[in-house]
Amino acid sequence: MANWERLGNRPMRAAAAWQLAATVISAAVAGLLGGMHAAISAVLGGALIVVANVAYACTVSLSAPRTAGATIQTLLRAEAVKVALIVAGLWLVFTGYREVAALPLVCTLIVTVLVWPVALLYRD
Repeated sequence: MANWERLGNRPMRAAAAWQLAATVISAAVAGLLGGMHAAISAVLGGALIVVANVAYACTVSLSAPRTAGATIQTLLRAEAVKVALIVAGLWLVFTGYREVAALPLVCTLIVTVLVWPVALLYRD
């Protein structure tokens, strides 16, 4: 189990929790509408984004930039890590899981991406 205190600040933890909830709900709906492979695909789509955002948060949290330029470098590095993990994860899912259902995977991926900005609603 992950140590949630190390996952950045409260908004980042809240956004990750919302993303996990959205993934579970999407998987339940996909499972009801499309069966087991649709549900698994939805879980994989959500998991890709959750893992990528946790990596983003950890990358930012582990850095202590002292200048505006260093802050920008940290954010760009964290974003690059996130994008690389998403691309690699999609490649692994589409090449390794033959019964993948693309629609539930992509829909859940989109929903979890859109949930991330909820972090802006929470204050430390």
